Amino acid sequence: MHLFRNRHFNALFFGRLFTNIGDSVYYIAMMWMVLKLGGNSTVYTGFAGFLFSLTEVLSLFYGPVLDKINAKKLLVTASVLQAGLLLLLVVLSKYGIMNVWLLLLSIPVLSFLSELTYPLESVLLPKAVEKKDLVKANSLMSIAYKGSDFFFNGIAGFILAAFSMSMVLGMNSLLFILSSILFLFLKVQVKRSKQTGSVREEWQAYKRDFKEGLSFVKQPFILQLLIPLLFLNFFFAIVMVVLPSFANTAGEGASSYGIMTAALGLGALAGAAGADKISRIFPFGKILAAGFLLSGLSWLFMILLSNVSIWYVYTLMFISELSIGAINVLFSAIFQQLPDEQMLGRVNTINVSLLSLAMPAGSLIGGVMAKITSVQLTMSFFGIGLFVLALFYMGSGRMRKLPKVVEIDHTYVKLSR
Repeated sequence: MHLFRNRHFNALFFGRLFTNIGDSVYYIAMMWMVLKLGGNSTVYTGFAGFLFSLTEVLSLFYGPVLDKINAKKLLVTASVLQAGLLLLLVVLSKYGIMNVWLLLLSIPVLSFLSELTYPLESVLLPKAVEKKDLVKANSLMSIAYKGSDFFFNGIAGFILAAFSMSMVLGMNSLLFILSSILFLFLKVQVKRSKQTGSVREEWQAYKRDFKEGLSFVKQPFILQLLIPLLFLNFFFAIVMVVLPSFANTAGEGASSYGIMTAALGLGALAGAAGADKISRIFPFGKILAAGFLLSGLSWLFMILLSNVSIWYVYTLMFISELSIGAINVLFSAIFQQLPDEQMLGRVNTINVSLLSLAMPAGSLIGGVMAKITSVQLTMSFFGIGLFVLALFYMGSGRMRKLPKVVEIDHTYVKLSR
């Protein structure tokens, strides 16, 4: 592929690949260890999910900063800090100091550093490739993300069984060191405004940029795209904190948990791989309605058949995630085409924050709900949410009539200045 002849894209792609491997194994390991050290209680995994998602919401406030600083330097710094903090956890685990509360305490710090890298890459990617290659580039970046998720989520359960917690965390630390080295080779032209004013002037500039980013996102068209996904993320958060317990009841524990997350990752990977081709054939509005309908029905059938065979669960999870993987790539491309280049950082972080707003609540509610009712009933709410979302996109005239992704640009929003 011609994109892999672009050394700047290669640095981002392979740096993201190593970071995602570290993130995927870390997440699976942490959620499983929290479940076990917390006495198999979904309340603890619910709280862990709350902490993981809370940092995504807070990314709203550092968006304006990303548009003014050297994104490459911050990307390298975040990766180095992740490596260092994981090494600290290795020492604590090695000396038998690790417990459920120390694991929970580490989550928001490492999650913040991890979440910081995503908007940074969204800022740098349009500078590394041409506009006509944005969908393809986002698709490949998503493949790096979902592909590592698929493979390493699939073997995460076996990794946990074969190695100690300190070994798993040590391997993760090495991966973040490798990613920071790769990011050093990224060379792109970064436009930054010079910060030569006083602290008061910089604060005023921050507030102005922050409000400008909010004004962009508050446009009716943007909200129509984002709000339904906010609703969806609430139910997805419920699924992720209950999934370890679901693997215990419907499957065979850690190995089933790894295969379930692998099935979700593989489905998203396959969907991301086909996103570029699909976007050139079908209008975006029709992709949204049909995609969420397929995903919702597959998920509900998965719940109904979970007591019949675990292989129905793996297969239908894969099918359910197919369209979501493609839609995620298309949304990424759209939100890199709509705003001005100078606003990419704040718009992307505001989008991430808004989409994550309901996830902390979903995590806490999911953990308690599964404890009070049943794991299967709690898991089914995600499928219901997907089905309702499909009905929304079918019923919304403006959304249903959206053209192909490449045709959606800044003319769809009118930013008041």
